[in-house]
Amino acid sequence: MQVSVRDNNVDQALRALKKKLQRE
Repeated sequence: MQVSVRDNNVDQALRALKKKLQRE
């Protein structure tokens, strides 16, 4: 379960970064 949560967090972080890059 921990690994799954980690992957989820990473995915969310990557999405947030992409949104930030797109905004700029």
